Amino acid sequence: MMPKNKMMKAAVLEGIGKIVYCEVEKPAPLAGEVLMRVRATSICGSDVSRVLKGHRTMPLILGHEAAGEVVEVGPGVDGKLLGLRAAVVPLMPCMRCAYCSQGLYSACTGYSFIGSRRNGTFAEYVMLPAENLLFLPDDLDFEAGALIEPATVALHALERGGFKPGQSAAALGAGSIGLMAVQWLRKLGAQKIFVSDLNDENLACARSFGAHIAINPLHEDIVSRVAEETGGVDLALELAGAPQTLAQAIEITRPRGSVVLTGNQPKDAVFPAGLMEQITRKELHVSGTWMSYSAPFPGHEWPDAAAALCSGDLNAAEMITHRFPLSEVEAVFKGIADRSFTYRKIILIP
Repeated sequence: MMPKNKMMKAAVLEGIGKIVYCEVEKPAPLAGEVLMRVRATSICGSDVSRVLKGHRTMPLILGHEAAGEVVEVGPGVDGKLLGLRAAVVPLMPCMRCAYCSQGLYSACTGYSFIGSRRNGTFAEYVMLPAENLLFLPDDLDFEAGALIEPATVALHALERGGFKPGQSAAALGAGSIGLMAVQWLRKLGAQKIFVSDLNDENLACARSFGAHIAINPLHEDIVSRVAEETGGVDLALELAGAPQTLAQAIEITRPRGSVVLTGNQPKDAVFPAGLMEQITRKELHVSGTWMSYSAPFPGHEWPDAAAALCSGDLNAAEMITHRFPLSEVEAVFKGIADRSFTYRKIILIP
């Protein structure tokens, strides 16, 4: 049996719907890598999907939204990193392929990813390359540090849509990325911000974050409301990953406006020819967005998000609705699956 000091507690995805809190071998950092003690890790929607639907790699320790402190360094890593506080940058691009050479790291043909392709942060410790550390400002706590990654995703989506101050925008979906997007839009000077969602609690939160008009599509038609208010938004962000919101995003955008697709659509979804006609007739700029990286790696989105969280321009406290010890992870995911509670961000504390 492995000595106790070589073991750690972790939440391991063992199969569809089966995430288990157990003891596993504690990793030792390899050349160029560090060992981080995880102080706070947040549940991403992709983690929920992997637990409920399974994943290509199992067993696996999930988790990629996290912050902690460096407790061990591998060969070739400066010992001055010991004790430093940092957030996890989860993408590990190869830095050799044609796309990496252009700074298109999320298109890397040989990337790895913490919490998806290698063990992640739902654990007491996580091993990662030293270059995948984003050092935290002194005034930013670990929980806010765990929200840097989703904050970067929202900012990157706005940039893919070419957002400019004074424009109008709509966030279709007020989950964690949508609520981050609303805050970025307010910070960056949006003239009018629409948001839609089926969850009235999240709509209320969006209003408090700066949304001017918050719509529940069960009670009001967002297409008619946007037409009435503006005639069409400059930028529509599809964040829910639903065919209905994809159609609405195209319908509510003004001619030569921008639509950014962020949500993962169902694989069997059908794209109606009528929507294609709207894209062509209105000459829309339609962009996809995948993760949150730019050159030089990991991109300005990361320090910008850390600074916005530190200053309070992004409200971490209101984003976090639940905190649980990692030991309760099985019950937490059961509650998510049963929809027994509503949440924005859930922090797990190892």
